[in-house]
Amino acid sequence: MRTTNFSETFIDDFFENNFGKSYLHKKNIIKNSHNIMNLSILNEVLSKRSYWNNKNFNMVLDRQPINYSNFSSLVLEQGLEMLRPDVDKVQNWISKGSSLVLNEIETITNKLDDIIVELQNLTNGKCQGNLYFSMQSRQAFGPHCDHHDVFAIHFEGEKVWNIYENIEKNPINHPMFKFNAEEREKRAGKLIDQVTLKPGDLLYLPRGQYHDALASKNGAIHIAFGLTYFKPIDLFSILWEKFIINDHMRQDIEKDVTNEDLKNHLKKMSLEINTIINDPQNINIASQCIKNWPDKINNYSLNTIISKGKSYTVQKSIKIEINGHDTFLTNSKDKVLIPNNYVEITNFILKHEIVFEKDILDYFKHLKKHLVLECISNLLKMKVIN
Repeated sequence: MRTTNFSETFIDDFFENNFGKSYLHKKNIIKNSHNIMNLSILNEVLSKRSYWNNKNFNMVLDRQPINYSNFSSLVLEQGLEMLRPDVDKVQNWISKGSSLVLNEIETITNKLDDIIVELQNLTNGKCQGNLYFSMQSRQAFGPHCDHHDVFAIHFEGEKVWNIYENIEKNPINHPMFKFNAEEREKRAGKLIDQVTLKPGDLLYLPRGQYHDALASKNGAIHIAFGLTYFKPIDLFSILWEKFIINDHMRQDIEKDVTNEDLKNHLKKMSLEINTIINDPQNINIASQCIKNWPDKINNYSLNTIISKGKSYTVQKSIKIEINGHDTFLTNSKDKVLIPNNYVEITNFILKHEIVFEKDILDYFKHLKKHLVLECISNLLKMKVIN
């Protein structure tokens, strides 16, 4: 069962005054924070050695990244040599003051699921959790901003966060927003606030808000939950395949093309793009991608399979069409009349992607069981379900 980490009062106030606008520090909002992440849980997570690689396991000392090879060693896994974090080397670097950064920590422990799901449901954003383990008075990162909203939740120790006056306008994960340290310091502006995070505290930073942080006690742990939202530029990646199959988009342009010819070429290109964008089918594809953002987080429940038994996959292309007193099953090619006593059952099934036979029988327990099973059998024969 999902827990509620954020009260209705907090949610209402947050969305009215802070969401996408200004930073917010809320004390002791996560009541069971120690059960979600602590040093013991972190030790267990780190011990899953075969999971870690140079993409998700990073170390930083005094604002400088440490080369992965300096804290890893070769191990033999299924006959292949792999570089994995070395326990002794990692702990040695930590003892020198290095910070540990574990990306996408939610993929290795389900203890964050409740927070991830709740944040995604509240914001309609896609959530990723990055864990930071820091030592006292050694800073991993100078002033910077993120290209997503940040919900930083603190779990161990204490950390002081500096909030700067400037907010970068709509930054994205692109080289044009990757400034060097000197540029970031200038763009950050003046320090406007300092907040100290303790276990259970939350700090919200809107996308682009400049900040940095410094642990005031050894062994500080916080997880930055980053929320990204669907943007207009994401539509280009969805429609990219449509652009590729367009013949005009693949034509060669001569090196010595005249400005007039180029102008005509771009004009035609603009018309082709406009046609693709306004195609109802492409609009529907884009709409479905937006509606399905972000991906749902589902946990395995094998006991459900055992208790409910057989399940069916429902064909998405099948629709119900009513014409007067008749009801039809339709797809792009065929239309089939279905008996009136099948309509209610069929309509229920078509509302699902996957449906269990037991759920169908339970829902229609007021009907004769043989009728429900007969309907299911016929839908199987018609390949409406499989």
